[in-house]
Amino acid sequence: MSRAVIYLILATSLFSLINVGVKTLAHLPASEIVFFRGLLAFAICFVLLKRKKVPVLGNNKKVLLLRGFFGTVALFSLFICIQKVSLAVSMTLINLTPILTVVIAHIVLKEKAKKSQWLFLLVSFVGVYLIRGGVEPVPLVWILLGLFAALMASGAYTCVRHLRLTEDPLVVILYFPLVTVPFVGPFAAFEWVPPQGYHDWLWLAGIGILTQLAQYFMTLAYQMEKAAKIMIFNYTGLFWGVIFGYLIFD
Repeated sequence: MSRAVIYLILATSLFSLINVGVKTLAHLPASEIVFFRGLLAFAICFVLLKRKKVPVLGNNKKVLLLRGFFGTVALFSLFICIQKVSLAVSMTLINLTPILTVVIAHIVLKEKAKKSQWLFLLVSFVGVYLIRGGVEPVPLVWILLGLFAALMASGAYTCVRHLRLTEDPLVVILYFPLVTVPFVGPFAAFEWVPPQGYHDWLWLAGIGILTQLAQYFMTLAYQMEKAAKIMIFNYTGLFWGVIFGYLIFD
């Protein structure tokens, strides 16, 4: 396997662990979790960029801000969805992202996919849909929110791919919390619920650290390879989602 594939599999596996943390912290508002994750990610990125002596604000600020906006809205929407419906259903919805990313990359970046790649992407999603199992009926509002999260995530991945020639991976990651903190801050303040005990604080810290690692590996993967060639490996996260959903959340 290429390094890009290995990085994407690592990122997807870490995102699966993050989803477990988000569902475990279902008693806290999603905005609060996203806010804490943003603060920690910003601190880590800022320190590392200063050590590398890389300009913090980057070069292509317009696309960097778009990447931060799409990523923030996708993360916020997904975290709400994870807390409201079963892990299997939320992962089924977010796993539309690979197909949407290939479509957007085809339109915006002119990265064409082969007919066989389109076929395998669609077959993979059918598998995701089937493996979600017998779950309870889900209100339409949560289905639409999950689809919206997938669309926003696709936009973020396309921006990451576009920035491969001009930006350091850490700069790309930095713009995520740079947008997230001021965007989600007011929601977090309005909905604030004090974390309960050290377990909540450990989970919040873990989500922040794991997200930083996952974002780093994901960014490297998309900067190394075309979206159509690696997006299908996002489905490896379903393996962990099914196991965690069964063992931890019944």
